[in-house]
Amino acid sequence: MARQTVPVDVRPERGPIKRRETVIARRRVPDAGVHLRKAVDSVLAELTAGTHPDPQALQRFADTLRGALAWTAAVGDTCRIAAAVSAVRDARLRLDADDLDEARVALLSARDGLRLPASRTPIE
Repeated sequence: MARQTVPVDVRPERGPIKRRETVIARRRVPDAGVHLRKAVDSVLAELTAGTHPDPQALQRFADTLRGALAWTAAVGDTCRIAAAVSAVRDARLRLDADDLDEARVALLSARDGLRLPASRTPIE
């Protein structure tokens, strides 16, 4: 029987540890209330003056605005566009009360509060 010898405490030879360079990607600062602006525009496009939509359409408008408000809250934009959010909430209440003229006024006010900023700077 042959004896085998095993070296003790032998470590493989390694080179110096290389650090990875961190890549910083520049991206655009997201606009506050993008989804709310789209919802307000879509409801205003369908809610024309002088017409009275059916109850299902009114419910769809309210659901569209509710979803956009939820999205706005989820991404943390509610505090950045508080006046527009308040106007959209008021418009939802007006739609539920079947006061279409006041709902349009509230949505127009919200759209004015959701204007795109003039300049957008990248995150550094």
